[in-house]
Amino acid sequence: MAIEQLLELARKLVDELTFCVAVTQGDNGDLNARIVQPLRVRDDWTVDVLTNLRCRKVREIRRTGRMTLLYQHDADKSYVTLIGRAEIVEDRELKRAIWQPGHDRWNPGGPEDPATVFARLVPYRIELWSAVHDVMPEPHGYSAAVLLRNGSGWSYAET
Repeated sequence: MAIEQLLELARKLVDELTFCVAVTQGDNGDLNARIVQPLRVRDDWTVDVLTNLRCRKVREIRRTGRMTLLYQHDADKSYVTLIGRAEIVEDRELKRAIWQPGHDRWNPGGPEDPATVFARLVPYRIELWSAVHDVMPEPHGYSAAVLLRNGSGWSYAET
């Protein structure tokens, strides 16, 4: 499958999902995973996740500058993993634009609260595996298609 087709399929799969798993590395080297509700992936594959400065993932992102998002698409027997550089950003305009009443449950200070921030992922690696769409490089069924950011584009990488 061509790179553009892989990117289109990966975007289709992540756009159909509400939740994914965010993975960061703890101080002791353990990987910490939790369910998050990311915003839609931007055209350049940047992803924002609303969070709070009190969260463990914020400390871990600040320490490592990295995060992984894993999207599991059960209906298509597929997954997409976005791996890359992460940072914590305060974007009040974005908070105001996406704010919903349910956000107050975890962020009672609302979009104006400086403790409510985004974990922003800029992926340099995309992994895609799909039984339904026959994206299973060799060894067949045991390997994912891997795309690496190459400047403003993507290139296929051997795993």
